Amino acid sequence: MSLIRRHYSNNSPDNVELLEALEGIKHRGFMIYPYEWADNRSETYQHKFTNTQVFTDEKLDLQYTILDNRRLYFPKTWTTDKIREYYFGLQEIEQHPLCPHRYLSEKFTIDDGSIVVDCGVAEGNFGLAIVENCKRLYLFEPDEVWMEPLNATFAPWKERVSIVKKYLSDTTDDMNITLDDFFAEKEYPNFLKLDVEGYEERVLLGADKILESEELQKVVTCTYHKADDEQTLGALLRSHGFATVPSHGYTLLSIDAKPPYFRRGLLRATK
Repeated sequence: MSLIRRHYSNNSPDNVELLEALEGIKHRGFMIYPYEWADNRSETYQHKFTNTQVFTDEKLDLQYTILDNRRLYFPKTWTTDKIREYYFGLQEIEQHPLCPHRYLSEKFTIDDGSIVVDCGVAEGNFGLAIVENCKRLYLFEPDEVWMEPLNATFAPWKERVSIVKKYLSDTTDDMNITLDDFFAEKEYPNFLKLDVEGYEERVLLGADKILESEELQKVVTCTYHKADDEQTLGALLRSHGFATVPSHGYTLLSIDAKPPYFRRGLLRATK
C-alpha cells in the first residue's frame, strides 16, 4: 500500500473520483474497492454477510443460493462458508449500485428480446439475473468445475441458454474459438459482456465481424486486468463505431501489479 501512496504522491491526480479512492485507502487501508460501502468492518456489511443463506438441493447434491428468486448453484467441493463468502462478494459488493465492477446501470441495460453473449461466466450470476430478458443467452466458460452447477442453474431455461465449454480468443484451434467463427452460421448477438482475466483484447480481436455488424449494439468489458486496458479496449471499440463510457469509481484489483494501480473497472460501449 505504501508503494501505491508513494506513486500517487509523485503523480498527484486532479481527478475527483481518483482522489476519493486515495482517501479511501488512507482511512480504511488496502481494499479492492476503496469505498465506505465496501468496508467489511461496518455493521451493515457484517449483518448482510451473516444473513446470506445457503441451501441444499438433495436431489442434485448441490448447494445453492437465491438470486432474484432463482437458484444459483455452486460446485460440490465448495463448503457452505466458501459459498456464502463468494456469493456475498458477488452480489453485495461487485453488484452494488456504486461498484466499478457492476456490469449494468440504470442507463445501460439489456433490451428485452436480446441475444446476449456472456464471456467469462464462472457461477453465472450475470446470466441468471438477465435470462428472462433474453431471446437467446450464450455462456462461454471453459472451467470444468462450473459445468455441473451451470447446467443446474440454467436447467429451467435450457431451450434458450447454450453453455459453451470453450476458451475465446483471436484464433480458432482445438482449444480456442473466435466469436466470429462461433457465430458464422448463427444470428449475431446484440449484447456482449467480457470478463476473461486479461484476454479481453484477444476476444474482441476475434469478433471483428460482429463488432462491425448492425446487430451488436452494446458491449461491456472489464478494464482492470492490464495497465493499458482502458485505453486499448476503448480505442478498439471506438474504431468499430461505439461510444464508450467508464464505470464510476476505481478498483485496485489487477493481475500485473503495475501503475496505474487504480483502474477503471469497466467500459460500457454503445452504438
